[in-house]
Amino acid sequence: MYELKWLSFLDREYLEDYEQKEREEYDRLVVKKIEEGKFDFEKDRYPPDERFVKLQKPVVGTTLTGANYTNIWSQVPFCGSLIINLPSYPRDVFEKRLFKTSDIPKIIDFVKETGRLQVAFNDPMKFYKGLDFLDPFFEELEPPRTSYLPPHVLGTQREIRNASYSFVTLANIRLSDYFMEMIKNSGRPLRQYEINMQGFLGTYVFLKLGGYAVLEDIQNLMVDDPRSAMVLLNVCLKFIQRPLCTLRYDSMDFSFEDVGTTKVLPIVYRPQNIRFPCEIGKFLLKRLTYAAQDMRACYELMDHYDAYDLRKVQESLNEGIVTNHPDIINKNREEFSQILDNVWNDPSVPRQIKNLKRGLPMSIAAMGTAVSAFTGGIEGFLAGLGFSVGTEFLKAEIEGLSERIVKFFSRSYQANVYDFKKKYKHRIVHTQKKEQD
Repeated sequence: MYELKWLSFLDREYLEDYEQKEREEYDRLVVKKIEEGKFDFEKDRYPPDERFVKLQKPVVGTTLTGANYTNIWSQVPFCGSLIINLPSYPRDVFEKRLFKTSDIPKIIDFVKETGRLQVAFNDPMKFYKGLDFLDPFFEELEPPRTSYLPPHVLGTQREIRNASYSFVTLANIRLSDYFMEMIKNSGRPLRQYEINMQGFLGTYVFLKLGGYAVLEDIQNLMVDDPRSAMVLLNVCLKFIQRPLCTLRYDSMDFSFEDVGTTKVLPIVYRPQNIRFPCEIGKFLLKRLTYAAQDMRACYELMDHYDAYDLRKVQESLNEGIVTNHPDIINKNREEFSQILDNVWNDPSVPRQIKNLKRGLPMSIAAMGTAVSAFTGGIEGFLAGLGFSVGTEFLKAEIEGLSERIVKFFSRSYQANVYDFKKKYKHRIVHTQKKEQD
C-alpha cells in the first residue's frame, strides 16, 4: 500500500548532505521570504542565476519525460538557456532516451563554454546512488535542484494534510497497485514508482487547494480507470501546475504529442498559447545546417545565425501554424509537418513583391506625367517623393518601396519569415544544396 510518509512536502529524514544544502537554500530564498512577505512573485527566481553557468534569457525548461523523448539539441539554439533535469535512469535507459554517456564530458564543456544548456536535477538525491556515470555532472557543475512554489502558498498545513490523505485513500483503492504492477511489467526500476507517485500526490494537492473542477474527474478515474487517472494527472502537472508554480522558467518546451494530450482537459484548462518549439526546432535545424541534429548543429547555428533572429523565426513559424490552423492539436504528425512546410515555403510575400515591382514604375510614371506641369517634370515629381532619380531608381528605390508596401499589408509572421530567409539566403541555399547532394 502507498505510504504517505514518503511524501512529506517540507522535510525528508533521508536527505543527504547535497540535498540538505539544496533544502536549506530553498527555505532561505523562497519559503522564508514568502513567510516574511518579501518574495516577489514576478521577479524572484529559484534556483538563483548564480547557480548556473552563464545563464541567458529567455530561460526555457524541458521535462525529458513521457513516451516521446525530445532531442535537446533541436531546442538549444532557439533559447537563451535550456535547463534539463537529469533523470535518475540506469545507464542503458539514460543512453536510449537522452544521450550517450561517453558524450558527457563534451556536454559539460558545452555548458561551460556557451551557457546555452544548463543542468539541474529534480529526483530525490538518494536515487542517484550507484549511477557513477552521472558523477561528472555533479562534480563539475554542482547542479541545483529545481523546485516550485511550496504548497502552503495555496493552503494551510491542515488543508495540505487533508488533501494528502484524500489522495492516499483513493490511490490505495486501485491506482497504487495498478501502477506498481505497471512498473514491474515494464522492467523499469521500482524507484520510478515512488518518483511518479510523489508527483501524482503533489499535483492532486495543488488541484485540490486551487479549487480546480477537473479534480472531480480525476477522483472518479482513480477508482474506475487508474490508467486514465494517471494520464490526466500528468497532463495537469505539465500544463496547469508547472506553468503557475515554476520559479525559474520563462517558458516550457513540449513536443507535439505532449500538446495533443491536452485534449483530455476541459476546454477552460487547455493552454491558451500553444507552442511547438521542439518540432519547429527540428525543422529549422534541417534547413539551416547540414550537420546531424546534435551538438555540432548547435555550434553551427550559433556561429552563423543571430540568436534573436532564430528565436524570432521560430515564433513566427509557430504563429503561422496556430493562426491558420486553430484546431492544430487535432491534427496528426504528418498533417502538422505539411502545415509547417507550407508556412515556411509560403510564396505570397515574394510573389506580391515581384508583381508590385513590375507595376509600380509604370504607376509612378503615369502619375508623374499627369502632374508634370505642376512639379517640373517626372524627375521633380520623383524627387518630391523622396526618390533618387536616374538608372538606379528602378533597381533600388522601386524594389525597396515594393517590399515595404507588401510587408506592411502582410501578416507579421509572413514578413518575419521572409526577412529571415532573405537575410540568410546564401547560408540557407548552401545547406539545402548540401542536403540534396
